[in-house]
Amino acid sequence: MNSFLQDLRYGVRMLIKNPGFSLAAIVTLALGIGGNTSIFTITSALLLKPLPYQDPQRLVEIDTQRKDEGTFSPGGFSLNRFDMVREHSRSFTGVAVAANDSLNLTGGGEPQQAPIMRVSGNFFDVLGVKPQLGRTFAGDDDHPEGKPVVVISDSLWHTRFGGAPNIVGQTLNLDSSPYTIIGVLRPDAQFPFLSPAQVFTPRYFEHSLLSTQRLRMGVGYLTAVARLRPDATLQSARAELEVLSQQYSRDNPKAPDVGPNVSVVVGNLQELTVANIRPGLLLLSGAVGLVLLIACANVASLLLSRALARRKEIAVRTALGAQRSAIIRQLLTESVLLAFAGGVVGLGLSYVATHYLATLGAENLPQGYIQGFSLAMDARVLLFMIGISLLTGLSFGIFPALQLVQTNVIQTLRDEGRGTTGGHKRTELKSLLVIGQVAISMLLLVVAGLLVRSFSHLLNVDPGFDAHNVITMNVSLPTVRYAKPEQQVAFFDDLLRRISTLPGVQAAATSAALPLTPKRITPILPEGQPEKPLAERPFIIVEAISPGWFSTLHVPMHSGRDFTPADKVGSPNVVIINEALARRFFPNQNPIGRHIVVGRQTASEIVGVAGDVKNSGLAQEPQVQLYFPFAQLPWGNMNLLVRTAGDPHNMVGSIRAQISAADSDQPVTEIKTVDELMNGSLTQPRFAMFLLSMFSAIALVLAVVGIYGVLAHSVAQRRQELGIRMALGAEKSDILKLVVRQGIQLTAIGVLIGLVAAAALTRLISSLLYKVGAWDATTFLIAPLIFLAIGLLASYLPARRAITVDPTEALR
Repeated sequence: MNSFLQDLRYGVRMLIKNPGFSLAAIVTLALGIGGNTSIFTITSALLLKPLPYQDPQRLVEIDTQRKDEGTFSPGGFSLNRFDMVREHSRSFTGVAVAANDSLNLTGGGEPQQAPIMRVSGNFFDVLGVKPQLGRTFAGDDDHPEGKPVVVISDSLWHTRFGGAPNIVGQTLNLDSSPYTIIGVLRPDAQFPFLSPAQVFTPRYFEHSLLSTQRLRMGVGYLTAVARLRPDATLQSARAELEVLSQQYSRDNPKAPDVGPNVSVVVGNLQELTVANIRPGLLLLSGAVGLVLLIACANVASLLLSRALARRKEIAVRTALGAQRSAIIRQLLTESVLLAFAGGVVGLGLSYVATHYLATLGAENLPQGYIQGFSLAMDARVLLFMIGISLLTGLSFGIFPALQLVQTNVIQTLRDEGRGTTGGHKRTELKSLLVIGQVAISMLLLVVAGLLVRSFSHLLNVDPGFDAHNVITMNVSLPTVRYAKPEQQVAFFDDLLRRISTLPGVQAAATSAALPLTPKRITPILPEGQPEKPLAERPFIIVEAISPGWFSTLHVPMHSGRDFTPADKVGSPNVVIINEALARRFFPNQNPIGRHIVVGRQTASEIVGVAGDVKNSGLAQEPQVQLYFPFAQLPWGNMNLLVRTAGDPHNMVGSIRAQISAADSDQPVTEIKTVDELMNGSLTQPRFAMFLLSMFSAIALVLAVVGIYGVLAHSVAQRRQELGIRMALGAEKSDILKLVVRQGIQLTAIGVLIGLVAAAALTRLISSLLYKVGAWDATTFLIAPLIFLAIGLLASYLPARRAITVDPTEALR
């Protein structure tokens, strides 16, 4: 212990004695350790930290999966299927369901559209979530005859009711119907596998957009979670649910959620919740790990340079009887001290970076994980920082330490100023370290280049509509006041007439879904296709729009006509299809006048073919889609789209005034321009591109510093040799070429190794690329050219110093 403390004190003195070296090493290590700690903090919260529920490893999610055209898509859980699983399953202690909805909240403040979660009565019990005030649901709360009760979130309790302690028993109005508040959830009650909600109601068998009759037909609108029994496994649960699914298919042969292309899937709740972000996190973890490797190589190179000045010190200590093991221990202690100093600074950088990254990537993280409790630097993160600092210190310190203890004591003490074989070995080791840095940096540069090119393609993609100067906002009508379809149609028709007369408004329309985001899929049977049961028909995107929607978004109509006010209830059913549907079901034919059976409706006549629009995201090809006139497929929850002559934000006040004039209690939410919607859809690729580019830039800088360092050290070590060359007649240009050639050789070897590694590994990120191949020739050509140019600059600076060597001074 005394020896360790002595080594520690001596190490601190040595680091203080060389502040320039210590500062450079600490900053370099802080970048690597801080980046790793920051990414680990997010990875730990999402992939390692259990969900905040009781025995979360026993929780599973149950869903249906539909296969269509070779692709799988989630189908949701239907009400009838839930009833069967809940009553007959023996693998679970409880099965619960939830569905997101939105209702108008009035009373106690301004009208607002509140996000609602409709849950079964045992939802909180299955998860093990307890309220901070009152109670959760029990008894017949989730029965149709049950009393209208709700549980509210902590945020709504404070923002809407001021955190009143007597909140339990008070009433709030949802869609003009009174509900009694029976409980308030804790602040940390989060449900990342669902959309955020402020109000929880046990009326899971209802929905504002779907009638009870349709819900009982097999519509998959529920998310099902269950808790495994202590003696059950995931495999046994899957086997049982497969048997129950077969029984369900026999009992409900005409339901849309049965058929040979429908299967039931069961998986761990946490794994399914983070499934979409896991690949990105693993990619970032790998990238930041490579940055740390470069940092280690850089500091090892600094230690090797410093070894030149410490050869005499080590030789003297060896001559005085110091054992090699003691010297190695001392040198490793200094390295670990450096690493821990870098770790402490890196921890501070990580704290800032973690919260910045959480804000930057908030739209990509499941709701609830961006809260402070989830991304806090807990004991696991602290242990990670300590562990990675220790490992880093040993990694970059061991090779310089072994090199130093191999010093030739007699030769070093006789002529400490001249070059030795050991010095050449150190130069060779530093060269290998630089090659490794360049290779890793080249790999990261190629990956970043691929993501940048992919993102540039996304920025320039044609969505099929004109997004400029269009404002959108959501208007959700309360089901009590607008229960009848004709009431909903009358409200929106009147609203469009009001808004269309406003100065500065060029066009206005309504749609059930926003651009780029599908809202509803339905089975169809186009004319000419063989008859199939409902569940076996292809499911496609269906949209309800008002007349003028195509002209508002400047979507071209290739043939036929747009909808008109005459396309209403009582008139023949009509639809407009997109080009993708026409190509798939009516190839080389004129679809105008043909018919399509949509769901259980009577056949609808095709009256128009519209241009394809990006309806499932900018990175996805347009999916098959058809449009209904809103009057023939009315919804109470619609989106208003208004094209303006100028900045659409300036029209928000006037539009809201017209909505208030139509109904003073009607709230308006989700006010965004279509440009903002498109920009939001790019959040995930932008996030990945930004981080990989940042890590690549750090790696590039460290590699360039490494090239400069090894050449500067080489010039200092070869000072006498260079002086002799110049004394024998070598021109300054010859010396310049000699040094630059050494730097370019190191860079070229590293670049070549990096390109080979990139060619082998970039296929792993092919799913993140859009219209860019994993072996994109442009990226693989430009990236090495950039690196070689920067390497040339890094080599030139030491070369300039080499030609200033005075032969007389060097020979003396």
